[in-house]
Amino acid sequence: MTHIDPDSTTAHVRHGVKTGLASVAAFAAAQALDLQFGYWAALSAVIVMQLSVADSVQMCWYRLSGTAIGALFAVVAILAFPQTPAMTYLALFLSVAFCAYMTRYNARYRMAAITTCIVFLASLGQQEGRLLFGLERVLEIAIGVGCAFAVSVLLWPQRAGDELQQRLRGQFTRGAELYGTLLDAFLRRQSGLDPALLDGFAAAVAANRGLLQKVLRHERLFYRDDTRALGLKVDTLDSCARHLRAMLHSLNDSQGQGYDILMEPELRTLAAATQEAMHAIGQGLPPRPEALDAALAAAETRLGELRDQGATRRFHLHKLMQFFSFFHCLRFLGCDLLRHARGGEAPGAPAPGGDTAPQG
Repeated sequence: MTHIDPDSTTAHVRHGVKTGLASVAAFAAAQALDLQFGYWAALSAVIVMQLSVADSVQMCWYRLSGTAIGALFAVVAILAFPQTPAMTYLALFLSVAFCAYMTRYNARYRMAAITTCIVFLASLGQQEGRLLFGLERVLEIAIGVGCAFAVSVLLWPQRAGDELQQRLRGQFTRGAELYGTLLDAFLRRQSGLDPALLDGFAAAVAANRGLLQKVLRHERLFYRDDTRALGLKVDTLDSCARHLRAMLHSLNDSQGQGYDILMEPELRTLAAATQEAMHAIGQGLPPRPEALDAALAAAETRLGELRDQGATRRFHLHKLMQFFSFFHCLRFLGCDLLRHARGGEAPGAPAPGGDTAPQG
């Protein structure tokens, strides 16, 4: 199914239709079971219905588990305290206060406190079958939760996994563009860039982790997704974002006049292979490890040749450190993409600072 932007009008129109259907279905089910207060079922359906399947499942579980805990406390209060004004106030205080305290450990106790009030207070005045009267309210809530869950999963499911895939596609493309911008600036005699250049990109990449957790905790129960591949994409993009930030820091850590890079052809080739790999991963295609591996090896070889020729000796220490810092980021970004291309296995590239460390 084509992913719909959760902030779009279409997504919210669908959400409105789904919420309306869930409330009608819940109320109709409660009436069919001859439950006295069917509006609790409709109200519960409205409360738990969320835009995405993952959020709906989370809210359903939150409300259902909290309802079960609250119902248990209400039953204990009904059995333990006689139905007198003083005992009623005391039972209500103790059960709600305990639930409120327990929110320190789990947020579902907030829902437990609400359910305790509903079951305990709604059953007041019932001369017979007070427990049954209260538990019927729990059944109404469960019906509402079940209807909301069914509608969320079966009708126009707005999945966090689909949203994450689309976000990753755009972010890998944006990361490739930023990579090119940083390398161009470095090759233009280390022209500095805005230190905030990567802030928006880094924030968007960091948000992916929350979406991935929703997929793993909730959607994986109902849909067959390759969560390992999805997690590998998220991890790879996290690494790319860190390397890009380090590249920006190295670029802006400049003193005095810039210098020409003799390795420009090799770095351009490495950049092209790296950007191609990032685009491929974003589109869900297997990147070509051969091209990236060859570009990394060519850059390493060229650097070794320049060192043997004594070319690095023309640099002051700060310039030399700046170059190797930037090159280190280029190299390890490429290695991370190779690792992704090989299914998460280490690419077997030379260790940091191996043959390319500057000579004394």
